[in-house]
Amino acid sequence: MNAVPIRPRKVAFDVSAVPRHWNGGDPVLTRFFDALSVHFPEGERFFIQSVRHFQDQVTDPRLREDIRHFIRQEGQHGIVHDRFNDVMAGQGINVERVTANLRRFIRTSQKYLPKKYQLAMTAAFEHFTATLGEAMLKEETDMFREADPVMRALFLWHGVEEVEHKAVAYDLYQTAAGGGYLTRASALVVAMLMVHAVVAPVFINMLRLDGALRKPGVVLRGLNRLYGRGGILTGMLPEFLAWFRPGFHPWQTGMPEKVAAWLEEYGEHGDPMRASAAVYGDAAAREAA
Repeated sequence: MNAVPIRPRKVAFDVSAVPRHWNGGDPVLTRFFDALSVHFPEGERFFIQSVRHFQDQVTDPRLREDIRHFIRQEGQHGIVHDRFNDVMAGQGINVERVTANLRRFIRTSQKYLPKKYQLAMTAAFEHFTATLGEAMLKEETDMFREADPVMRALFLWHGVEEVEHKAVAYDLYQTAAGGGYLTRASALVVAMLMVHAVVAPVFINMLRLDGALRKPGVVLRGLNRLYGRGGILTGMLPEFLAWFRPGFHPWQTGMPEKVAAWLEEYGEHGDPMRASAAVYGDAAAREAA
């Protein structure tokens, strides 16, 4: 069961003035997260549907409550990222085509994959997003230190909630769906192959639209910050690969200190901008919020 209560939060972010390269002016770091973001609304809907297939089989009242809150959180994530998708559409990105392609991909998966495997994949995707959410607040990764305050607050809010509900789909898979190590392990492999197959072409096309592909030095520096030694994604590997331990459970990583700090700050003020500024130590931004 979840180690902390899940709290659905209705938030809004004014993304109208977000700069094109909002993550420290780096097109690669910006477009990496943009390429994830543009897929989130349809992805969240898939997660919700996968969970709902087994929701009625749950008898534990705590898990039933966690599932309800999980669905509300994921629904809100889709709404917020849909609004930012409108901004990216204004930048010339064909958001409608991207989402249509993903919707078609998801429907094909739902047609041919058993519902249990869809749930295992949802748990696997949730492991990835929760691991990324925890990494967002690690000082070593520093992935949003120079980011636009609005976008940093948006991704931190999303990341914290992914940590908050990181065990819901997993626990549902283990109980109502019957569990099973081999299915769980293969689901993460398949899920990550799907992420790269679906997200990578969009990421590359965004860089092409920005003219960044004509600047190989910029691209290589950005990719090194993501995939290089000590990079953002490589730094996540120990926690990410823990999924393959036979006795793994998402709450074995506990509640990271800065995630708890975000939750405490938000609990006091109900303001994701202020919570983001607080955990990043931005006194001026916190006062302005």
